[in-house]
Amino acid sequence: MMTIHRRACVHGGTAVLLGLLFAAFLALPGLDPQLSLVVSDLGQLAAVSGAAVLAWRAGGMPWAERRGWRLVAVGVGAWAVGQAIWSFDEIVLGREVPFPSLADLGFVLFPIVAGLGLLSWLASQRAGRVAARGRDVLDGLVVALSLLVVSWVTSLGAVVNDGGQGWLATTLSTFYPVADVIVGSLVLLAISRARPGERPVLTILGLGMFTLAFADSAYLYLVSVGSYGSANLVSSGWIVGFLLIGAAARFETSTPRSASVAASDDDVPSLLSETLPYAPFVPSLIAICWSLGTDPDSPAVRLVLGLLLASFVMGRQFFAMAENRRLYAALRDARDQLRQLTLTDALTGLPNRTLFTDRLDRAMRRPGRHVGLLFCDVDDFKLVNDTHGHDIGDLLLHDLAARLLTCVRAQDTVARLAGDEFAVLLEDAEHVAQRIVAATAEPFDLRGIVARVSMSVGAADAYTDGGVPTTGRRASDAEAPRVGAARRAAGLTPADLLLRDADQAMYAAKTAGKGRFTGRSPRFGEGVEIPVEPPERALPASYKIRTRA
Repeated sequence: MMTIHRRACVHGGTAVLLGLLFAAFLALPGLDPQLSLVVSDLGQLAAVSGAAVLAWRAGGMPWAERRGWRLVAVGVGAWAVGQAIWSFDEIVLGREVPFPSLADLGFVLFPIVAGLGLLSWLASQRAGRVAARGRDVLDGLVVALSLLVVSWVTSLGAVVNDGGQGWLATTLSTFYPVADVIVGSLVLLAISRARPGERPVLTILGLGMFTLAFADSAYLYLVSVGSYGSANLVSSGWIVGFLLIGAAARFETSTPRSASVAASDDDVPSLLSETLPYAPFVPSLIAICWSLGTDPDSPAVRLVLGLLLASFVMGRQFFAMAENRRLYAALRDARDQLRQLTLTDALTGLPNRTLFTDRLDRAMRRPGRHVGLLFCDVDDFKLVNDTHGHDIGDLLLHDLAARLLTCVRAQDTVARLAGDEFAVLLEDAEHVAQRIVAATAEPFDLRGIVARVSMSVGAADAYTDGGVPTTGRRASDAEAPRVGAARRAAGLTPADLLLRDADQAMYAAKTAGKGRFTGRSPRFGEGVEIPVEPPERALPASYKIRTRA
């Protein structure tokens, strides 16, 4: 990145240095006026012609904004034609070029066509939503009006108020600064919205456009006071401007976008894009205050421009707040989706171990509750995987999860802990366990493959008295401290103990022959493991098996 920026500085700095050398030559004392005029005219023609050629070549680069560069090239070429007519009149015909003249046709076409090129550049950048696009429009209006205020205070106001040059001259004198304002606004917007790979070249191009605008304003002022000449130092502004445009085009052709960090689809607004519209706003306010203080007569136009500028800035802030609200809502949705992904099983959509453990821990902390837990393991699941493949195994797990959900109430929690292990948090552990064993014993239709598996279920339950759970029955007030101390010494939480009991009961069911459940029930006292044979395969009328078609 530093190399790219350094190369951009070298290209831009070289253009500025050449322009300063040209200005220094024109400022040499004792220089022949005719030689100065020839050097000035031909120097401008060479600079603008070279910039047109380089811009056209930049439009042929595969990574460049082709239409934008080609339009800029056509606009610069139009200026070159106007400069050629101007030079022919002054050098060959030896006459002073009137204002307006045929050369102005080429000069007028430049900001129009180049502006279209910058619009094409903006269109290729991020589209955004309604609020973002509204903010972009107001950004352009703020920038354009700010530059218009500065131009009105410095030169445009005097030209319009003079109005003694005829309608065509007055129209052209007004057009040039207004066109410069529009082009400058488009440049600032393009820079602020540019992708990282486009920003260096657009910055150089923008400096060239602003230098041309400064030269145009100085030209209008000198013409209005009758002091302009082709060998004037104002000509150096056009030289520097077109040299910078050529430098931007040369930088584009010599720097592939892949090397200039162009691979950026990042829509995060940069600090530059947020603050750049305000850059011309402050100078415009200073210009209005200064002009009102030095020339208090006829302040209507300046006050109207100031009020419009303030209203645009307020509107821009409104759209910015709307966009911030949208971004906040999107961030909240993304946070919720991320939380959902981290707490649910991607295959079955059930809560994962993390969420299940959290709910179990919360349930165990509530005093006076009866907490039931089922630990379920699919029998011979590896055989299905090895015989039919992991896709069928995944489909089996998905359908098993669906059947488990039909066996419980809406307020119960069914989770997939890992692999083919499931857990259920509920109250009536024993009866639900029987339903689960019966439901999973039914065959599964998995894409035309009939698979038969069973489920071994371990059940455990506990009462929570004063935050000290006991398995199978309520703990007395005398034994509760002793039970709690023993568990803390073992480093196990009440939830860990209940899950361990259910896991051990599940292995007891597997040892007893699979396809059944083993549990601890308050009816049989604490610590008594009761093997329960699975019920008949026929299911109750209220139960309906759901399988995937």
